Amino acid sequence: MKTKEHTRQVRNTVVEKFKAGFGYKKISQALNIPRSTVQAIILKWKEYQTTANLPRPGRPSKLSAQTWRRLIRDAAKRPMITLDELQRTTAEVGESVHRTTISRTLHKSGLYGRVARRKPFLKDIHKKSRETHQTCGRRCSGQMKP
Repeated sequence: MKTKEHTRQVRNTVVEKFKAGFGYKKISQALNIPRSTVQAIILKWKEYQTTANLPRPGRPSKLSAQTWRRLIRDAAKRPMITLDELQRTTAEVGESVHRTTISRTLHKSGLYGRVARRKPFLKDIHKKSRETHQTCGRRCSGQMKP
């Protein structure tokens, strides 16, 4: 599970206090953060001379940001499009990826392969009957409770 990161301002304050001659324990008590966190921030500052978030390790994405946006745009425009069709369009651009990769990217952006439920077509007669039922309710239909 990913832990909470402290703000850049807090990390800079830790480094400033360390430069001023405060110890790990004094800094941790003053800022109300764990001593081990203070130690980690200072070690990172000593090694890299920065308090910014450094890039983490991990496999680079196969899809470029442009292709990612294009996939989302196509899927949102045509909800019934298949993964195979999306796969072909990405291959035309020059990035050949698997269907599951496309599915995963769509899921990350909140698009899922669900089909809308089929609903009956409402004719004018149905609409009018609904209107009368909405205005009157039980009173008009003769189902009033005694």
